[in-house]
Amino acid sequence: MKGALAQAARSLKVAELSSKIFGNAFNPTGARTGNYILRQNFRGEHMVRYYPSQLERNLIKVPRISRLMGEKMYDPDEIDRLNVNDKRRARGKGTPKKGEGKRATLAKKKKR
Repeated sequence: MKGALAQAARSLKVAELSSKIFGNAFNPTGARTGNYILRQNFRGEHMVRYYPSQLERNLIKVPRISRLMGEKMYDPDEIDRLNVNDKRRARGKGTPKKGEGKRATLAKKKKR
């Protein structure tokens, strides 16, 4: 039994020395230290670049606010969307008017 304790103490000492040599964390009790998080690269700068600043967020809101106030702004995406909708409506592929949809036509057929 005494030999087993000496062997365990010796292996602990070896583990401690190897952790000093190779720059690893020595943790004989296996407690959670969070060392794996501290080893990761810092990503704060990337997160700051990912999310827009307050000024950029306010600039995004400008077209919406101006529409509410009645001002006209040139939005090429909106104009393209309206043109596509007009072309679809001309071919008969647009949304039906209120009361002319599938449900309304089924109800009219049942009344006959």
